[in-house]
Amino acid sequence: MKRNQKIIIYLSIVSLVTIFFGISLGSTEINMNDLWETISSKTNSKYTGIIFELRMPRVLTAFAVGGLLAISGVLMQVLLRNPLAEPYILGSSGGAAVAALLAMSFGFG
Repeated sequence: MKRNQKIIIYLSIVSLVTIFFGISLGSTEINMNDLWETISSKTNSKYTGIIFELRMPRVLTAFAVGGLLAISGVLMQVLLRNPLAEPYILGSSGGAAVAALLAMSFGFG
């Protein structure tokens, strides 16, 4: 097995463990056994609403946003051919601040 394949396998395992911990931890703690039974079974348990309506969408959204931010950072570094590139160089950070200010001004806060 190549080194890159091992790294991908390890990162996948770490990602899945992190997602499970993110779903299980909160104001109502859910044991890993209850979490696994709720996810793998078709029956409704007392945690079904908490897991599928609240926690799983939040954790998966946070996971996706983190990945997209990482990809955008890499793309900016490739575009500028600078390993120290940051959003302030092209003004995208200032543009995002102006868009957020306009959104709050029009009541979309």
